[in-house]
Amino acid sequence: MTGAGTSELAFGKETTFKGSLADEDSDGTDDYWAFGRNQTLQELNLQNQLQRMRDAGAVEAANSLAGNVEGAVGVQAVVSNDVHADVHDVIFNSGGTSFTGGRTASARIFAGIDYLNGTAERELIGCIPTEFSIDWQQGQATTFTLTMMYADEEENASITPSSITKPSDGSEVPHHGADLTVDAGSVQKLQSATLSISNIARYHRGASRVAEDAVIAAPETTLDFSAIIHSTDYLDLAYGGGGADVSSTQDSIESVSGSLSLSAAGTTVATYDLPKIQPDTHGWSDLVSADNDATEDVSAHVNGGVSVA
Repeated sequence: MTGAGTSELAFGKETTFKGSLADEDSDGTDDYWAFGRNQTLQELNLQNQLQRMRDAGAVEAANSLAGNVEGAVGVQAVVSNDVHADVHDVIFNSGGTSFTGGRTASARIFAGIDYLNGTAERELIGCIPTEFSIDWQQGQATTFTLTMMYADEEENASITPSSITKPSDGSEVPHHGADLTVDAGSVQKLQSATLSISNIARYHRGASRVAEDAVIAAPETTLDFSAIIHSTDYLDLAYGGGGADVSSTQDSIESVSGSLSLSAAGTTVATYDLPKIQPDTHGWSDLVSADNDATEDVSAHVNGGVSVA
């Protein structure tokens, strides 16, 4: 066993794809950030995409040919006011606040461990975002999950980041620091909520095993939430009412606006603007239950250009 306190996880912002790292404080050294507190490495997987080569008359393959290099890495952490804007910088390619066509933002992740007989660090190069979510549960700290692909990696015998910007006490977003609004009103008796963005970026490839560039793909945003039933407002939205009271399904599903605001110790950490929310599914759970409160579960498309401030 390696024990607590023997590993390190940090990221830097690439100034160009697979290029040098940002020195935002202009002190002559690269800058590094933790993702947040309670950060966990959910996935770290290198793929060589081997293709078996066979000879005529042979029962088994003779060899395997190397294909593209591609890695996958996933991180989860508690949202922190001290570093969350920096996390946004490697997700949203327009100033860390929204998406725009063209090259995607990219990062370099450093995952290191001091094990019993030495030190090993995997330096993940050309990390681009594929999925991002904000996850809220009643009574729990607010977390985010970031899934990325990476273009290449190197092994180091020592930990590269010598100084890492980490969260300070009181910067974490508690469950009571979140406010989800739909159609100009806060969702009452909220039990859970997830704001997720998928299909964010993809690679450009050529004659090399390693990706040559990376661009924005076609980001798609979904809002899922569950709340104790207290009105028929969200059922009316699912019928297509778009904020109006309706008693049956409509010919179209009208949209309403909304937002997800996160704060820590009275300071706003991030506000995700959700311009067009259109319910895709709506359900009731635990309608007849002596032990659980009846809830409504909504899954909605979010269109119109999600942004964060």
